[in-house]
Amino acid sequence: MMTFSKTEPYLYLVPALSILFLFLLFPFFWNVYISLHQVSITSILKEWRFSGTDNFVQVLNDPNFHTSVKVSAIFVGSSVTFQFLIGLLISSLLNQNIRGKQLLIAVVMIPWITSGLIAAFSFKFIFDNSFGIINYFFNSIGLHSIPWLSDPNTVIWSIVIANVWYGTPFTILFLTAGLLSVNPSIYESAKIDGASKLKSFFYLTLPLIKPFILLDVVLITIWSINFFEIPLIMTGGNPLFASTPASLYMYRQAFEFGLLSKGSAAGILLLMINIMVAIIYIVALKKRG
Repeated sequence: MMTFSKTEPYLYLVPALSILFLFLLFPFFWNVYISLHQVSITSILKEWRFSGTDNFVQVLNDPNFHTSVKVSAIFVGSSVTFQFLIGLLISSLLNQNIRGKQLLIAVVMIPWITSGLIAAFSFKFIFDNSFGIINYFFNSIGLHSIPWLSDPNTVIWSIVIANVWYGTPFTILFLTAGLLSVNPSIYESAKIDGASKLKSFFYLTLPLIKPFILLDVVLITIWSINFFEIPLIMTGGNPLFASTPASLYMYRQAFEFGLLSKGSAAGILLLMINIMVAIIYIVALKKRG
């Protein structure tokens, strides 16, 4: 009969914990270390001077950071709202016995299998001021072109549309899984009691899939806060930082301007925003429950 020591089960955790430390914890603490020193591309091989919280103060006093936070608020708020509502609508349709259901599933999954780079370049072409498909259509019916990517008032909505198109399939899949977990007999009982489909949806379906809604909203909010691929490729954050969310601000500080310590400080602040958003969502939905 084989015997095991008490410590043996913990040894099997070593590989997983090592990977966790190597790819999550070590980069985080290294990022904190850089943010507390003066480091740039030109001085990376020299002695790093300790600067305390100076980098955080610089970021918080930077008008461009203030602009990026406002852009993030609009970008994330709009993206999450439309992504959730469209995803909830389509997932509700997929939960019904409708014609062309398999075709609809195939169509809505196209963005999910498309890389972010391809999506960004595609929408950059669609919204191009001179050669874009949308402006070509407007011109063909006698309307004026709209400077989608060069006007500070419209550029944010261009990247919101692209992000909603790219991210909605996740919400559809997630909420569809939630809807399939609901026992159909509940709806039959509600129908016998005289409840309409609309009332059943609001008073039965939504409360029953609340855990799915909570997790979906938290995840797509955090992903939208951190997502910079589409803004980077479509606009580069221009014009006048009007399409630079906080995540792209962090990237540009570190890799475009070479200010590694300032970019690291912005990254720490972005992480704090992510944590606060998650806590706010969880507390708010628990109170409603």
